[in-house]
Amino acid sequence: MYNRYYIVFILIQINTFILYSFSMQSKSKYYLIGFVVLLIALAAYYLKSILIYIAIAIIISLIGQPIVRLYKKIKIKNFVLPNAVCVLLGLLTILFFIASLISLFVPLIVDEARIISQINPNEVVTAFREPLINLEYDLRKFQINYGDGESLQKYLATHLTSILSFKDISAAASQMASFTGSLIGGTFAVLFMAFFFMKDEKLIYRIILLLTPPKYIHNIKEILSDTKRLLTKYFIGLVFDILFVATITSIGLSIVGVKNAILIGMFAGLVNIIPYLGPLIGLLFGLLIGVTSNLEMDFYTQILPLLGKIGFTFLIVQILDAMFFQPLVIANIVKAHPLEIFIVILVAGTLAGIGGMIVAVPIYTILRIIAKEFLWNFKIVQKLTAELDDNYKEN
Repeated sequence: MYNRYYIVFILIQINTFILYSFSMQSKSKYYLIGFVVLLIALAAYYLKSILIYIAIAIIISLIGQPIVRLYKKIKIKNFVLPNAVCVLLGLLTILFFIASLISLFVPLIVDEARIISQINPNEVVTAFREPLINLEYDLRKFQINYGDGESLQKYLATHLTSILSFKDISAAASQMASFTGSLIGGTFAVLFMAFFFMKDEKLIYRIILLLTPPKYIHNIKEILSDTKRLLTKYFIGLVFDILFVATITSIGLSIVGVKNAILIGMFAGLVNIIPYLGPLIGLLFGLLIGVTSNLEMDFYTQILPLLGKIGFTFLIVQILDAMFFQPLVIANIVKAHPLEIFIVILVAGTLAGIGGMIVAVPIYTILRIIAKEFLWNFKIVQKLTAELDDNYKEN
């Protein structure tokens, strides 16, 4: 902990020295800038949890600022709500929305966890006895080993017993309790910062300008203005996309008679923010819930058709999402070619996993905005930012 504060202190001292060095007309300042960038990257690594809290608070403030403006329009004769009250109401509105989803989502998860904890591994193997026999025959035919010569049914029963053992469940519960404690602390920190970001919309704006050399003030103002407008539209659009996928999936699964349709739909909406992999994760979760909730059914005549209905529903939802919402959220805001976005997400996923895939699109767009201001002379930058520039002119 003390090492982190020490790094921050050193960075502040070096940053002061760098600002002074900007007045020097020598090449040494560029080396110093590079050195500071490396130190900042190192500090960001050690302080990544704090940076994540700040980023989440900024996202909440961007989503909440339009809500705050709506509250500011409320007038009772000559009385207008104070700014702090409007911000508090906006934050409470967001919290109420999140709490409503949690109150709907958590009981479903608890109920499904109870069902899974009561599953007898032998009953699972018995329910899938016929397809397992066929699978065992195929595995032996192609000489694929899965155990010490035991039957596939016994092999799976042993491993399922281990997975569903009390020890593992207790460990998972302990980890969940620890995570809940950290979540409460992190939530308080995020909400505290989000309140002040919403109360003073230009707080971050002024801090960044304070650290900006005078000759770059105009460029940074343009970048901040464009970035704020873009991110606000992007994250609000993303929220509506989550709601769209969750709602349509829940309705579709309810129509075809799937149990826990709301649980599957809400999970599908949440993971849909993960590009490309999200829908697949949602589908696998839906298939898992579909199987564990209907173990008493016959596999070929009942469970298999049910899984087909779940898969078909997810396919229809993804087609509708790709045709309507994704163009609104990405194409009309980001203004980038689908292949370009795919490569960016692929690279981000390789470097930073699922988290990188989630933040790839907004970060890439911000980088394009920065390149548009500082690297416009390069042809490749002109090509990559041409549509983005036209979008800003329209706005």
